[in-house]
Amino acid sequence: MLRHTLAMSVSGLSRITWPVGWRPLHDACLEDCLDLAERACTGTIARRARWSPYVRILMSLGRRLAP
Repeated sequence: MLRHTLAMSVSGLSRITWPVGWRPLHDACLEDCLDLAERACTGTIARRARWSPYVRILMSLGRRLAP
């Protein structure tokens, strides 16, 4: 059994950054983790999760801004 719980309160700047940036990245990361879990349990992935174009843009920006 897998369980993922995210409980948070947002305030200030995070009211904007969470829905615009962090939530899509979090969801993509979680989907990738579930794919890995499926492969570990079954040896294959029935249908691999794909990043949306928006997530790919965010990831590209993150790579450029990382030190």
